[in-house]
Order: sequence, then C-alpha cells, then structure tokens
Amino acid sequence: MLMVSGCTGDTARRSVPPSEPPPPTSPSRPSPTPEAPTGWFPTDRVLLAGPLADQKEATIADVVPSGSSFTVYFTCIGGGRIALSVKTAAPLRYPCDGVPNLSQVFVDKGVSTDLAVGVEGEAQWRLAVVDGAP
Repeated sequence: MLMVSGCTGDTARRSVPPSEPPPPTSPSRPSPTPEAPTGWFPTDRVLLAGPLADQKEATIADVVPSGSSFTVYFTCIGGGRIALSVKTAAPLRYPCDGVPNLSQVFVDKGVSTDLAVGVEGEAQWRLAVVDGAP
C-alpha cells in the first residue's frame, strides 16, 4: 500500500510542470515616436538643407535654425567613412555601413553655421539638415 501511495504521489508531482525562472530579458529597443524618422530622415519637420546625395564633398552654407540646434540626418554606403565638420570643431566620422545616423549640432540661436561633408574612401551618401532636436 505504501508503495502504491508513493507511486501515485510521484505521478501527481510529475504531471505538474516544474516552475522555471523566467528567461533573462534582453534590452528592449525604444518604440518609434511621431518624431522618429520613418525613412532616413523625418519628412514632417522643417528642412534647413537637402536632401543632398552622392557627392564626394559638399559645403552647406548658412544653416540657421529657429532655436539653438539643428540635426543632421545621414546615411552612407559603400565602405569608407563620412566626415561631418561644423566650423572649427573636429570632424565627426561615421562608417559607411548603410546604417542611418544623426548628429545634433548646438549653435547660438539665429547664428548662421556652415557644415562641411566629406567622404573617406568610395561611398555614396544622403544627407538632410532638419531644424531642431531629433
């Protein structure tokens, strides 16, 4: 009798799945917001320059945001790097790997700013300058 009870008790325990700790969660990606670009730059914002494309070098003169910043949206493919340079600051370099990027530039309100774009290596790029923060 004890043996039957023991087996019955064992069988009952086996039919209930063992509780397992939940799997570790991976970092979540932020969900899109209305201001996030649906393509490589937001089309519902004020463009200060562009879109420009496929040039080896370019200078975008007299960028004047309505506030204290503008955002440069760009994507580059074909290898090498794209370099963005504003006034006397050191150029920012990004790989031309097809990933859309952005760079927010802070300036004095109402001050005209020039932006220089160059490519190191063989690459094709697209760029747009949008008023305000990303």
